[in-house]
Amino acid sequence: MAALLGLRRYALHIATVLALGLVLAAAGWSAANEREAAIDDLSHEQAVLATAVAAVFEHRLADRASRESGTEPPPRGPLTDVEAIELLGGARRLEDRGELMVLVARPGERGFLTTDARVIPSMRLHAAAEARASTVTLPRDEAVSFGLPPRRAVAGIATVSPTEVAGERPRGRWTVVVMASTARVRSREDHEERRLAVTVFVAAAVVTAFGALARRRQRAALEIERRTAIAIVEGEKDAALARAEKMAALAALSTGIAHEVGTPLSVIVGRVEQVLARVPDDERARQALGIVVEQVERIQRIVRGCLALARGEAPLLVRASPEKLAERAVDLVRHRFDKADVVLVIRADADLPEVSCDPSLFEQALVNVLLNACHASPPGSEVVLSVSPAGRHALFAVEDEGSGISPDVAEQATEPFFSTRREQGGSGLGLTIAREIVTHHGGELTIGRREDRSGTRATLTVLIA
Repeated sequence: MAALLGLRRYALHIATVLALGLVLAAAGWSAANEREAAIDDLSHEQAVLATAVAAVFEHRLADRASRESGTEPPPRGPLTDVEAIELLGGARRLEDRGELMVLVARPGERGFLTTDARVIPSMRLHAAAEARASTVTLPRDEAVSFGLPPRRAVAGIATVSPTEVAGERPRGRWTVVVMASTARVRSREDHEERRLAVTVFVAAAVVTAFGALARRRQRAALEIERRTAIAIVEGEKDAALARAEKMAALAALSTGIAHEVGTPLSVIVGRVEQVLARVPDDERARQALGIVVEQVERIQRIVRGCLALARGEAPLLVRASPEKLAERAVDLVRHRFDKADVVLVIRADADLPEVSCDPSLFEQALVNVLLNACHASPPGSEVVLSVSPAGRHALFAVEDEGSGISPDVAEQATEPFFSTRREQGGSGLGLTIAREIVTHHGGELTIGRREDRSGTRATLTVLIA
């Protein structure tokens, strides 16, 4: 993770370096192509010049042969170096000292005659002439031997066929060479490279400046993110602390209530036992008193269970039928629904698997949710308690036809002491207790607005045994 964060931190710098590297590589490739193209153009130019000079040389060579064939005494023999240079004529004016030079080679000779009467041997030029090549490139060391700068040189090559003189067949071909240095091309390349370097430097400076600006903004955004995350965490901690304080208060309250309720319940049980002893023959009275004892025992079990939850103890789980749990919870609240003129309906799937729960506690959670739905329902409306399997859980859904619940209220509905019915005597503990019971059973309590119509939908889940 640290390596990933470090890579993310320097991603902008890495991208900048890669971008500059790509620009330099592309510029270098383009410069190399331009350089080769310029040398090819220069070679072509020298080939054209060599062809032109060769044409003039051939014409003058023919004129000399025709003059000598009509003179007496007979021709003087092969041309001297001075005469060969003179036949080049105006071609010498093409020469640029240190840049371009014109050469000629006699038939069958490997040395090349310059316009200043030097003879310079060159196997490379001779081989190119023999191969009838129009151009050839000379390395810098060979270019220096011709008196050119220490750069590569290119040469245009043309051959001249001498005219037959006095019945003698020519011995071979003359070779005319126009050689130019690539120094000017290199000079232009240096200029282009300097311009490229300046361009890349400016581009790098601009990219770096924008990168620094982006980096600063990124740091500012990350700082805002960090502060926001810290604020969220602190807010969550504060909310958790407030919730813990409320749960602690609820635990203390539960302990106090259990202590205070315990004595009256014991008194009630004692008085009921006394009355039972006095009515041995009144079956109806004995049944009524038995119901009182059962409900007192139920109250005691619920109080003990709530105390155990407040202390963080796990509930005592047994196997129970989801349908029976729903029916018992409905029986406990039926009179409240009748009084409020609200219809309560149970819809349970057939052959539901048993669940693992503390029946008294889970029934109490259902009772609290049902009562909450009853309070939210107008007279004449309907509340439906449906039970269905949901994967590894059994799902108890309570749907009413009230005005619904807002997201803000739904989020706080299970918080301790939060109630929208304080004027009607609401304590804000019913859904809190239901949530704690369901959570300790490994399930979940959710509350939200119904999607199909107006009203509220609350769901409780419990693990299947």
